[in-house]
Amino acid sequence: MLKYLKSVICLPVLAFLAWQTLSAGDLAAQSIETREVTVTSTRTERDLFVVPMTVTVKSAEDLKWQPNTNVADFLADVPGVQIMDGGMPGGKRVMIRGESPMRSLILVDGVKISEQKSMSGSAILIDTSQIERIEVIKGPASVLYGSEAIGGVINIITKKGGDKPIGFSQNLIADSSTSSLEWQTAIFGEYNGFNYRVTGSGINAGDRMTPLGELERSSYRNNYFSVRLGYDWDGGSVYVKADDYRSVIRIPVNYGSAVGLTGMTTTTAVDLFLPQWDRKSVSAGFELRDLLPNLAKVSLNLYYQNMIKYFQNLVTVRPPMPPGMYINTKIHTTNDQDSFGGSLQTDWKLGDHYLIVGLDYNKDDLTADDRRPSVMSYPGPALTVPVAYRYKADQSVFGLFAQDEWTLPHGFTATLGLRNTWVNSKLRANDNPNLPNNSAKNDSRLVGNVGLVWKGLENLSLRATWSQGYKFPPLNDLYLGTVHGSGTPTYPNPNLKPETSDNFEVGMRYNNGALNLDLAIFYALSKNYITTRPMIGVPNASQFVNTDQARTIGFELGVSYEIYSLGLTPYATVTYLNREFTDTQRARKGNNYFDVKFTTSDTGTPPWSGRLGFKFDRDLDNGLIFHANAYMEWASLAKETYYDSSSAQLIALNTWQYDWRTDEYPGWQTYNVDLGMEWGEEHKWNASVSLRNISNRAYTRANNAIMDPGFHVVAGVGFEF
Repeated sequence: MLKYLKSVICLPVLAFLAWQTLSAGDLAAQSIETREVTVTSTRTERDLFVVPMTVTVKSAEDLKWQPNTNVADFLADVPGVQIMDGGMPGGKRVMIRGESPMRSLILVDGVKISEQKSMSGSAILIDTSQIERIEVIKGPASVLYGSEAIGGVINIITKKGGDKPIGFSQNLIADSSTSSLEWQTAIFGEYNGFNYRVTGSGINAGDRMTPLGELERSSYRNNYFSVRLGYDWDGGSVYVKADDYRSVIRIPVNYGSAVGLTGMTTTTAVDLFLPQWDRKSVSAGFELRDLLPNLAKVSLNLYYQNMIKYFQNLVTVRPPMPPGMYINTKIHTTNDQDSFGGSLQTDWKLGDHYLIVGLDYNKDDLTADDRRPSVMSYPGPALTVPVAYRYKADQSVFGLFAQDEWTLPHGFTATLGLRNTWVNSKLRANDNPNLPNNSAKNDSRLVGNVGLVWKGLENLSLRATWSQGYKFPPLNDLYLGTVHGSGTPTYPNPNLKPETSDNFEVGMRYNNGALNLDLAIFYALSKNYITTRPMIGVPNASQFVNTDQARTIGFELGVSYEIYSLGLTPYATVTYLNREFTDTQRARKGNNYFDVKFTTSDTGTPPWSGRLGFKFDRDLDNGLIFHANAYMEWASLAKETYYDSSSAQLIALNTWQYDWRTDEYPGWQTYNVDLGMEWGEEHKWNASVSLRNISNRAYTRANNAIMDPGFHVVAGVGFEF
């Protein structure tokens, strides 16, 4: 594997560097300037070269050449990022450095997208055409952004007004893998400081086409509407914004079977459906600049958000005996979550120090209705057993944070940050007699980070960072629990501990205008990860528990070299991850209980992944711009080893033991080509075509439940005036 990687990465880069050295005469006549990239990952605008954390930026320029109907797909080429479908093509999520999406914070213009009743984390519920920039912060960012940011942060900044009183844009995106056509419309403008943007979009996607045929019941549809009004002046800005995202998602049918003590098979059919998964939000804020000689900025943001997820699950169980008997259980779950909060931040210039001091608050108020009527049928009258529960719970998080950026002599910049977080979590009402009632759990935690950046040489910066992560258990894991697709329950655990982590990282950035390189090497030690574990003595049931610890070692590399004379840029990204879990499980044999401790590096994450490609950009005659990107995307074999229990048979024999089980996700690679053009006055017209998985490879990404599409075409066309 290492030999293969060296060939994939080093040979093309070295060949082009050597060729370019021989062609130095062509470059000598050109003016090459480094390109400054500004990010807000430290909650204020900074040059990427002085930021102590690892950040990848996807700009509007990058996004326009990638016709995608899902925001997560824009991030597939970011080192250290994996896309997870959660069994739903219309609800993709993001994993950072192998961490579950539950440990990645999603922000849209400062509004946190959180789900308190989910085992898969938050999906990015926003239209792709409205994105101005995406900043992916990798590694713990709990000091500046609070809980959920153990793995990192997906910070999405949307477009605002335009540069003239009235503007209009229209885009169409067609995807052959789902036979879909998405429309995206925006009206925007600016006049005397006042700015506005009104946007709308919609898509109706059919079942996914894979190399093995059509994936039944994998369709989805989304509709999005947004309004933003703002006013800018020399000393500040103010805005108000409203979003409305609505979706309907089908989930592929799942079939299963189990062999009982008699040797006969019980079959189970599962039909899953999300007829409603909506997000509505209203936000407002202002920013005032240079109020006092040392006070650089004061900003305030407030928001209210409502998320509704209605979930239907029909489980049909057909036991082997007696003949003709079956049990239908219809599970209807409605999760209605209201969230409100905001943040206040002050920026101070104190000599060589740039100090940020602020506070933020968020409260999630969840009402969950769970109806599970079961119908048992046998020759004769059917018997209906109605079951209905309602849960009400809330969780509030308050944080005080401060971060000082200290400019030191000889090109050094030091960063020191602290945050104290207070969490109050309560179960207020519960109709289920099997679960706790009126339970409460509070916590207070101090976390910190220290970073050092050296920029003593031109075009080069070196960085080193220590940062802590903190995540309080969600309401679902503490009080509510969940029912899986096959109808098997996972019970809550009000005694769960918060997850914590320590991350150590070193890295370097180099950019001389042609060669661009970013390298990060990291080590993370995490404790009390929340996972599920089979319950002893309870067949086909599990419970949320804390593991002992998890260790992650890895590196991320991104390198590109732009050959100006040809308009050609070869590039490569490589990610290596080694994740090791250590856990202690409780086992029983007869009447004796004992602890089983195990450590494994097979954690379901591919050790190696990356992308290798060439980009071509050329300004042609008559204002025509042509763009091409040919690349190979790949990931190595991933294994997941865990202890599993045989439930019914071992319990009947009054024995209990844990056995090793290993699941494998085969390695894969795909070949892809993106083509795009812009033309007309100020390049107001654009068209793009993406040929994806050209070899029609049948593969499923690690941690995904459904197969990726086979060869398909994604085409987009749009204009703006």
